Amino acid sequence: MAKSFFELEQNIQVKINDGDELVLQASRMNQKVEKYILHTITRILEKLDSPQLVEMIYTITKELSINGMKANQKRIFFEDQDLDINDPGQYDAGVERFKKEFSEEMNEKYGKRAIEMGIYVKILFMYNADGLCIEVINNTPIAPEEERRMREKMKKSMGYNDIAEFYMDNMDNTEGAGLGIALIMILMKGQDLDPNLFRIMTLDDKTIARVEIPLTENYVSKRSKQLERLN
Repeated sequence: MAKSFFELEQNIQVKINDGDELVLQASRMNQKVEKYILHTITRILEKLDSPQLVEMIYTITKELSINGMKANQKRIFFEDQDLDINDPGQYDAGVERFKKEFSEEMNEKYGKRAIEMGIYVKILFMYNADGLCIEVINNTPIAPEEERRMREKMKKSMGYNDIAEFYMDNMDNTEGAGLGIALIMILMKGQDLDPNLFRIMTLDDKTIARVEIPLTENYVSKRSKQLERLN
């Protein structure tokens, strides 16, 4: 039997009180999932005495989650249309068709199919008094063309401080995911956070988007820890 939101809320509170890590998992974005993510972030930041960051971190987490879920649904759509997502020419045609046909009904349908296929997005929150790290893990690899465009948008976004300005300059060639990436980087810059604390890593079997939010000067980023281990 599915748990009520009240039961889920109590479970989140217990986990936040007891530990420093929390995982959510979903295959499609809807109001229930949005509410669950917002509730989780609010409770974590209350524990960390940083409620003023709720809106920014919720927006970032939601954007990354939607990007991952849509990438998964796009992959299913390409299979249905017998298109090769790794072929740049077929990718362009498939993306245009996907954008035209995408709807809330399609989101629900493909989300359910993703569950049946074992495809999902996992949201991992890791936190302590010094900072918060969010990883949005998509258990499918990113297509080469998707990765190329994503890296291009990340590079372009570094030069902007306003999302409207970015949109106007890139309105002819920006997909939803591109706007989401720009929004995340601009939000971080608006809070005087180093945009390099936003990273996207592509592996053979999954894609990981990571955002780190330092809360004190003692926070050490995961990237810094990895570099220390290498040295």
